[in-house]
Amino acid sequence: MFGDANGYLTQLELEDNTLTLKDGATKARGTGVKRLLDVETVIFAIGDKVDESFGLPVEWNEFVKNPNPRFPIEGISFESTFEDVFVGGWSRKASDGLVGYARKDGTNASKAVWQYLQTLSPSAADTDAVADRVHGLDKPVVTKEDIKRLEAVEAEEAQKRGLEEFKFDNNEEMLDAMELTMMA
Repeated sequence: MFGDANGYLTQLELEDNTLTLKDGATKARGTGVKRLLDVETVIFAIGDKVDESFGLPVEWNEFVKNPNPRFPIEGISFESTFEDVFVGGWSRKASDGLVGYARKDGTNASKAVWQYLQTLSPSAADTDAVADRVHGLDKPVVTKEDIKRLEAVEAEEAQKRGLEEFKFDNNEEMLDAMELTMMA
């Protein structure tokens, strides 16, 4: 991604891909042919269903929403069935193929969260409790240091293969490279 002097996004570098068959699965592989696309916004969107193991009730590939929200936006609930837990974007309504809707939905979800936050009294954050909670999840926690380790392994792999750049193509390989494991 490239920006202007004010830090605003102006261009995105794209690489053409080709599809290859590996171990019975079709994978996208970069061709090395790159080009720049003028953009103002980039929305990262991978997949179109929610993680059913996340801990929230799921129905029709979406987290279940509270039918009587305290903070509706445009008549829509962004609150899960768990008190003070919000959902937005594709987790509120699974993809229908239009990214702009997910962006609007995420923006409206943030408005609902903001309304909720206005009802709370300020308090000191218990960072130790947050860290304990995050590390208690049954999912790998990727830190900034882990990302640096992944980038180093990918750079080493690119050099071994004689490539300008190398990226792992699945979560398991990336987690292995960071010496983390997928948890059941």
